[in-house]
Amino acid sequence: MLPALFLSVRVPTLLARWWRTLACEKTNSRLPGTECLSIIIFRLDAMGDVVMTTPLFREIKRAFPQSRLTVVVQPEYRPLLITSSHVDETLTTPALKAGFLARRVKNLLAALLLYARSLRRRRFDIAISPRWDTDEHLATLLCLLTNATCRVGYTEKASATKQQLNRGFDAAFNLCLPAGPARHEVIRNLVMVEALGGTVHDSRLEVRLTGRDREFAFRLLASFPPSTRLIALGIGAACPGRRWPLERYAECINRLGQQFLLQPVIVCSSGEEQDAQRLATLLFCPPLILAGKALRQVCAVLERCDLFLGNDSGPAHLAAAMDCKTIVISRHPRNGDPINANSPLRFGPYCRSARVLQPATGLDACRDGCRVAGPHCITTVPVEEVVIAAQAMLGGGKSTHIKAVIVSEDFSRSRRTPITEVLARYQGAVPGMRWSNSS
Repeated sequence: MLPALFLSVRVPTLLARWWRTLACEKTNSRLPGTECLSIIIFRLDAMGDVVMTTPLFREIKRAFPQSRLTVVVQPEYRPLLITSSHVDETLTTPALKAGFLARRVKNLLAALLLYARSLRRRRFDIAISPRWDTDEHLATLLCLLTNATCRVGYTEKASATKQQLNRGFDAAFNLCLPAGPARHEVIRNLVMVEALGGTVHDSRLEVRLTGRDREFAFRLLASFPPSTRLIALGIGAACPGRRWPLERYAECINRLGQQFLLQPVIVCSSGEEQDAQRLATLLFCPPLILAGKALRQVCAVLERCDLFLGNDSGPAHLAAAMDCKTIVISRHPRNGDPINANSPLRFGPYCRSARVLQPATGLDACRDGCRVAGPHCITTVPVEEVVIAAQAMLGGGKSTHIKAVIVSEDFSRSRRTPITEVLARYQGAVPGMRWSNSS
C-alpha cells in the first residue's frame, strides 16, 4: 500500500501544496465572515462514511443558515444526498472506464477532472475534509486545489499510519484540528462545526426519503401480515474478514423463526447476490433479496424492518439512519485498539437501539485488531449470543421513545462568532491545533 499511496496520493497532494504556495496563496489571505458563506465538503470514501457525515451537513446549515453547501461524494452515493434539504449541491467524481488503468490512477485522474470541470472557476470560502484517518481518496488534494479562503481538516498525527502515509498534509489546512480522544466518527465530524464557531444541536443521522421510495417499500412488503417481524440481513462487506459465515446467519434466523413469525430480507450489493441465493437455500422460509437496489429504496425497506442483523458495513449505517434496531457482528476484539479501522467505538451503528457483538479477544497474533484477510476473529462470535441479542430486541417491539443526542466538545462556540475571532482564539490556546493565514 505504501508505494501506491505515495505515488497516487501523497506526491500529487504535496505538489498541489507547492503550487498553491507559489501561485495563489496570496490571493486568499482574507478570512470570510459568517454571512452568505460558500462551503464545500469532500467526502470521497465509503457509504458508511457518507451516512455518518449527514449530521455535519445539517449542523453546518443550522450554524450558517445563509450559506451555500456543496458536497462531493462518489457517484454511487449521490442518491443519499440529493433529497437532503441541507445540501444545496451534490457533485461527484467522473466515472472512468479505462480498464487498463490501476484503480488509484483512475482515482487521481477522476479528482483532477472534477477540479477542471466543476471547481476550477469557482470560489469557496471554506473547504472541509472531515476524514480523521489516512486520506486515501485525495480529499486533501481537492481542498488545496479548490479556491477556498479557509481549509479545515484533521492533523496527519491522528494515527501512526496517517503520519506515515500523509506526512506533510498538515500544511494543506489553515485550520488543522488535533486528533482528540478516541470517539465515534459522527462526533469527530461534528467537531468541525464547533471549530468554525457553530453549536451542535443534534447528532442524529439523516437520509431523506421520498414518497416514491416509501411506496416501493409498501408494495414490496404489502403481502406480509402486520404481525410478521421483518429482519434485514446485511451479509456483505467490502473486506472478507468482516463477514460472519452465512451458515451462522442461517442457524440464527432458523432458531428465531421457531419463536417469532419472521420474514428475512437480505440486503446486499449486486456482486453479493450469489451469496444471498446460497443463504436463501439454508433458511426455513424464502427470503426477500434486495441485491443492488437503489439506496433510498433499501432505506425505505429498512425503515419498516423490526431489526437489522449484519456485518460491519454500509447497510448497517443505512439501518441506523432509518432508526431501525441494529445488531452488528464485528471482527474487532473487545480488548483491541479503540482507534483501529474496525473499532465499533469509531464505526458502530449510531442510532437509539444498537448492539455490537465482538470476539472477546483476538485469535493468534491479532492483539490490536484482526489482521487476517478472510473470516478469522469474527468466527468466534457464537450464534447463541446473536440469537439472545436478537430475541431481546424483537421482544421489545417497535421503539417509540425519542432520545435527543446533544454533542458538546471543547471547540463549542456561539454560532454567531465570526470565523476570524474563533481562529484567533484557537491560536496557541488549544494544544495540537495550528492556525495559519498563509501556510
